[in-house]
Amino acid sequence: MKTQETGSPTRRHFRPLRGAQWVLPSLISCRPSTRGLGLFAYGLAETATWFAENLGGARLAGVRVLIVGASGLVGGVLWTELSRSHDVVGTCHSAGVPQLVPLDLQDEKALARLARDGFDVVIHCAGLVEIAAAEAHPDLAWALNVRSVEVLLDALEGGSGKLVVLSSDNVFDGTRDSYTEDDPPSPINTYGRTKVAAESSIIAGGRHLAVRIPIVYGRSPWADRFFARFARPETPAQVDVVCTPLYLPSLAGGLEQLWDLAGVVHFAGAEVLTRFELMSRLASGLGLPTTVVPVRNDETPGGSLRPRRLVLRSSRHRLAGPTLDEALAAMGGTPS
Repeated sequence: MKTQETGSPTRRHFRPLRGAQWVLPSLISCRPSTRGLGLFAYGLAETATWFAENLGGARLAGVRVLIVGASGLVGGVLWTELSRSHDVVGTCHSAGVPQLVPLDLQDEKALARLARDGFDVVIHCAGLVEIAAAEAHPDLAWALNVRSVEVLLDALEGGSGKLVVLSSDNVFDGTRDSYTEDDPPSPINTYGRTKVAAESSIIAGGRHLAVRIPIVYGRSPWADRFFARFARPETPAQVDVVCTPLYLPSLAGGLEQLWDLAGVVHFAGAEVLTRFELMSRLASGLGLPTTVVPVRNDETPGGSLRPRRLVLRSSRHRLAGPTLDEALAAMGGTPS
């Protein structure tokens, strides 16, 4: 079943930054992304005004970027996409990825030393992200998700480098219809609490940014965890967990447009879907050899700790990722 609950005005295409191109001419042309990233704005005139007021109208590419956690699901796609236009260095936990720099996130001296190496933007997307694992190992979750942010903030103090930390929709309890940056955090699990703590450090720092994102989907070069869920004959997916899933390749372009902001900001997909709708439409559209089985949240491990409805919207900008059909087309699949 295809959900029509988008909760947003009509969108227009625009291109992420690429080479030395400007943002606003791409907005005016209304042409789709040549990179297939599907980054969108909700209204052409309103978006142009927003860029002019909030981002100075346009940005040139060519930024020196450090991605902490580039070997992960999200970090690998950010490394791939941002490397097209920027000077990017990425880290991995071990020496298994030759393109990346090995780094133990708990080695505070090594982390700080690397962060001070003249980067314009440091994107932190490493940490303990599994809800059940964070609940079982709260001290480790705090060390990876909170203490590492504090180390990076200290390392960047007094310099011009900007820290961008990826946060989560799990800072909310899932009891509201939707959430913007104006809503107070209300986490119900350890993972969410660590993200709130990290955000508090970001806010106290004044000029840095935390970007809350929802569940993400798409291929990743070194940690293809999302599509690993489809490896078995049956793939369970919740019919009562609602989200605004984000197509992974659109995140890089979104960050390019948002990283001049400070504080907390949301970036999510355009559509509101259940987990079951997301997984079943992906399996069908990509011809995956699995059957997506509907289950209820309380039938899954750790279900009581997973918020039921996390619909991210923004009061600070008009950007969103693509619809699922647009993402399927970008992946070479068949839109539903």
